[in-house]
Amino acid sequence: MSRKSMYSFKQKKWAVEQYLSENMSAVEIARRLNMPGKYGRDQVTVWVHQYQSNQDAFLSNAKHNAHYSKEFKEKVVQEYLNGNSSLFSLANKYGIRSRNTVFKVGG
Repeated sequence: MSRKSMYSFKQKKWAVEQYLSENMSAVEIARRLNMPGKYGRDQVTVWVHQYQSNQDAFLSNAKHNAHYSKEFKEKVVQEYLNGNSSLFSLANKYGIRSRNTVFKVGG
């Protein structure tokens, strides 16, 4: 089954460009894209960090949910437990689209 993102690649890229060029704050961008409250601001900053780490690949919409091997999950969890990285930096490092996925893997 395919996935449909609420925001297109074009919208995400525009949001990142506006934020990085300091034309608009994350709150203003979220409002412009009709994103709800605190979630919107946080989501814009997530897109910015993802873009800075992995450029356009992260902003494109996934067609399917990713599947990770047991070994991969253990590696990520161990790195987190060792205190080497935050959930967010691990997600970026390993190309995981969401820091929540990293959190779920460890839980």
